[in-house]
Amino acid sequence: MSPSPILALPTELLAAILEFVFDDNLPLTGLTSSATGSLIDTTYIASHHLQPLLVCSIFHRIAHISAFRKTTFTCTNLYTQIPDRLTQVLKPEQVSAIRHLSFVSDQRHFRRFLDWGNAPFGVDGLRLKKLTIVLQRSSFWHYLFDFTADLVRLLRRLKGVDELIFVQNAALVKGSFKAWYNRLVGLILKIDHAERYDRISPNLDYTWWNWHFDEQGQSFSLKACPSKSFIDEESYLSTVLPLLEALRESVDNEAWNPDPRTRNGA
Repeated sequence: MSPSPILALPTELLAAILEFVFDDNLPLTGLTSSATGSLIDTTYIASHHLQPLLVCSIFHRIAHISAFRKTTFTCTNLYTQIPDRLTQVLKPEQVSAIRHLSFVSDQRHFRRFLDWGNAPFGVDGLRLKKLTIVLQRSSFWHYLFDFTADLVRLLRRLKGVDELIFVQNAALVKGSFKAWYNRLVGLILKIDHAERYDRISPNLDYTWWNWHFDEQGQSFSLKACPSKSFIDEESYLSTVLPLLEALRESVDNEAWNPDPRTRNGA
C-alpha cells in the first residue's frame, strides 16, 4: 500500500493542518449547562478528541504537544491519584504541555491542598491555563467551610495556574455554595492584610487573585495576577475598599440557608 499523499507534505504544512484540526478541541471544557448550573459532562472523554494522533507515528510526533495544549483533560474517578497519573504515564514534555485540567473532587481532595506546596498537585512541570475543580454530586453533603483556611494558604503561594475554577455541579453544599465563596473571598482579604501589616516583617503573597461568581453556572473563578506590592496601610485599604464593598453586597444577596454553619464561621 502506498503512503497517503498527505504524508508527503512539508512538515511545516502538515503541522499547520493538524493545528487546525485540534483547534476544535479548545471550546470543549468537559462541562455542560443545565437549569441548575454547570455540570460535569459524563460523556466527555479527552482521548476521543486526540484520536488523530493515532493515525500514524508521524502525526503523533508532529502534533501531540499541540494537541495536549488544546485539549481539556478530565478525571472523574475520585480514587485516581492524579499526580501519579501525570508523572508515571506521561512524559515530562507532555505534562508541561497540558493547559486545561478538570477533576471531580470530594473532601479527600480538599484535605490535600496543603500537600500541593506551590504547584498544582505538587507537580512542578504543570503550567495550566485553567484548573477546574468540580464538586462530586451525590447524596452526601460537602462541608467546604472546613477547608477555607487551607485553600487561602494554598492560593497565596500557588504558581503554575492562570485560572482556578470551582463548579458546584448541583452538589449538596452545607451553608450554600455562594456563602462559601463569600467566606473564601473575605478570608483572602483578611489574611492578606494581616500578613502585610500585623507582622514585624511583611509576608507578601506570591500570587494575587481576581474573583468572580457566575450565578447562572453556579461556579466561580479565581484569575491569577502578580502579587500586590507593599504600600502604606492607608493606601492599601483604599485599594481594597471596592473589593470589600462588593463582598458586602454579595453577602447581602446570599440565599438564606437554615444551616447554622453559615452563621458561626465553621
